[in-house]
Amino acid sequence: MRPDQRLGRYILRARLSTDPGLRSGYDVQLWRAYDTILDRTVAIRAILDEDPRVNAVLGAAQAAAMVDDRRLLRVLDILSVSGQKDRPGFVCVVSEWARGENLDDFLAARGGEPWEVMPALDVVAHVARTLAACLGKNVAHGRLRPSRVFITDAGEVRIRGLAVDAALFGASLPEATPEQADVDALGCLTYLLTTGLWPGAVPVNAPEAPQSKGLVLPPSKIRATLTKPLDDIIARSVASAARARDVARVPDAAAFATMISATLDHLAPVTTTIVPVPRKKPVRIMGRAVIIGVIAAGLLAVAVAGVLLARPSIPSATQKPAADAMLTASAQPAPLPSSATDLPQTFPIIEAHSYNPFGTKFKNQGTTAALQSENEPSAARALDDDPASAWLTRQYSTPDLAGKGGAGLVLDLGQPQEFDSVSLKLVGSGSDVAVKVSNSIPNDPTLWKPFAAAAAASGTLDLRVPQPVTARYVLVWFTRLPSAADASGKYQGGVRGVTVSNGTATTSQ
Repeated sequence: MRPDQRLGRYILRARLSTDPGLRSGYDVQLWRAYDTILDRTVAIRAILDEDPRVNAVLGAAQAAAMVDDRRLLRVLDILSVSGQKDRPGFVCVVSEWARGENLDDFLAARGGEPWEVMPALDVVAHVARTLAACLGKNVAHGRLRPSRVFITDAGEVRIRGLAVDAALFGASLPEATPEQADVDALGCLTYLLTTGLWPGAVPVNAPEAPQSKGLVLPPSKIRATLTKPLDDIIARSVASAARARDVARVPDAAAFATMISATLDHLAPVTTTIVPVPRKKPVRIMGRAVIIGVIAAGLLAVAVAGVLLARPSIPSATQKPAADAMLTASAQPAPLPSSATDLPQTFPIIEAHSYNPFGTKFKNQGTTAALQSENEPSAARALDDDPASAWLTRQYSTPDLAGKGGAGLVLDLGQPQEFDSVSLKLVGSGSDVAVKVSNSIPNDPTLWKPFAAAAAASGTLDLRVPQPVTARYVLVWFTRLPSAADASGKYQGGVRGVTVSNGTATTSQ
């Protein structure tokens, strides 16, 4: 095969690498090529048609082509190129092309410096969810390495070589099942990104992880800032890691995805404050009756003091009251209790509705037209005081809601209220979310007045403004979603609870 050679609809542009085939005795060529029909760049893997691996490669490519997940660099086509007198025949597997860098190159560009824990786990979580989705089609990668995971120019995680790499070069753990090999590889990727070292059996372009008595050291022994949750991930996934007798190894990528999602939730910061404001002790809704009683008592004290001060003084028969003494007394009414003066005002949310102006073509463009279609039946779950329930968006194929522009939740305060704080309990990690306000419900989200926004938010998000605003409706507007909690490979965000208040403390709703 040579540059500019035409293979049906594809034109070879450049040979990127040639594996010498030490295991099989046959070369494997990787080419960048051009698809003349769809006007796009593709990758082509080519092996000789007499290579004994041909049948295994064809079976793996056909199985991989059955998996539909955006994070996979999918198999697009399988070609058979007939040989001629002076040219051998080839079998070619055509797959998507990734515009970006693989993790090998990415780490090399950083001088081998490890990543921070949260972004590292987020990348591995994307890979794990993708492999978990592949399990639904009974397909495993089998030979996952850093060079097979790409970070695209758009910041997306993409994976190459599903099943085909294992058919060509053998599984990364020959003594294990392909599913167990994927678990080991996911743990090794986690170790590599957080320590800069590689604990796997298959060599990669990174220094080997140190061992003690034949077992790799826990990450916390490599970097002092790494903590026990990361050690636990490695112990339950990496085949060469030590683990206690009562610690079971996770069985497959789906279980690994669940484990790493739980770890991300555990490590995520609890609160993100956009506009720093000194916070005082929070007050719970259960104590509203007590609060009202304290305020009422304070007001009563003021009223009583006013009455007493308004009554004329009766001077002693032997002493005339001084004028300055009377002025001083009348200038000091009874003070409010300090606990009452520190209390915020929290506004009850009358109802919640989904807001999906870009998702449906509405016949009626009235006030309620936009309050439909984005999981409307579950909207009230954002207000039910149950931490286990939430309003969720639909599931989307991409984090930008499949490019539709956004979706959200409208909260009705019943009447215009003055507030300076909105607190959100978010579902998942990595939402781009904005809060907007209005006294009506415009169908165009750009017509709402911006309140505050945050990127890559998770956990409890406190959004504050220096000066209070007055509005009846509050819009929670998502423009980027975290990965869904299940193994679907989709993206989904949501809200577990909302608080709207005026003051420096917040309460939960």
